[in-house]
Amino acid sequence: MIEVSSYIDSFKSEIDEESVRANFPEITESEKPIWMGKPVLFSMMDKCLLALMVLIVHLAFFFGAWLEPPEGEGQANFVFRLLFWLVENTGVIGFVFVMLIITKLNHYGNFSTSGFWTTIWLLISSLFPLIWKFMDLIEWISSLLNLGFENPLPSWNFTWFLPFGIFSFAIMVSFTILYQNAFQYVITDRRIHLRKKLLYFDSDIHGVPFSQVENLKSDPSVIGRILGFGNVHIITSSGIGLQSESTEMSVGVGSDEAAKSVGSMLSIFGWVSKQRQRPVMAKNPAECLFGIRDPMGVYRLINELMDKEVGSIVTDQIHGE
Repeated sequence: MIEVSSYIDSFKSEIDEESVRANFPEITESEKPIWMGKPVLFSMMDKCLLALMVLIVHLAFFFGAWLEPPEGEGQANFVFRLLFWLVENTGVIGFVFVMLIITKLNHYGNFSTSGFWTTIWLLISSLFPLIWKFMDLIEWISSLLNLGFENPLPSWNFTWFLPFGIFSFAIMVSFTILYQNAFQYVITDRRIHLRKKLLYFDSDIHGVPFSQVENLKSDPSVIGRILGFGNVHIITSSGIGLQSESTEMSVGVGSDEAAKSVGSMLSIFGWVSKQRQRPVMAKNPAECLFGIRDPMGVYRLINELMDKEVGSIVTDQIHGE
């Protein structure tokens, strides 16, 4: 019989087995929970920084329209005067242009903030003022043609950049916190459980037996090393833990002619979906132990549990002979 090491036992002593089983009913009776965790909030800080950048753009157009440009000579004053001039003379078009550049750079870079919903949020934040102004234009044309259309929204002015910026920032931060709490991980003496449960309609759970784990990798960032969090990647024979860095749009069609037609259409707007490509470790919180505390400690814990299982298999084989 293989004894449980003191290192494994130290993790097991820090959790309440009953509460772990209550949160993870899929854990079998034959399994013993050893560790439970989830991403820390700081691991999602990149999304909060992106939200802050969007807020700053909104504030720049809000204050740029109402404040007076600085007087005097100097490079700094020249830059600020240029920015004030651009804000005042480009208005909503300038805002949309800046936001679309941020959206495209974020999407193309294929960062952890380049996901589908974050891109949708950026596009809505980018185009909403333009849609508002467009409805004002439709109302004006309607009044000329006596069509009777009235814009349900109040008239647009630069003041709206402030509440929109705050609202967009709050939405992104709120969903970031919600997203962070959607993931939970449990390590038992037999397998690693990864679960995602977001708003009761987006849920996923899978368990990875130690026998399927081919390799482990921990890659805490510089900030992660300072604050004590990082990712532990679980590489399996089925491909879990690996992904391509590109998430370009793909379209399935039923014939070669249709494929060519769709391909031509997408090539026109290729800049929207194009991303750089490079094989990377999966950084999806549903595919690895993402942003957990003490990643190197958990890395060692998994290795010890794997060694323990191998030792148990060898012992059983010896006794069987």
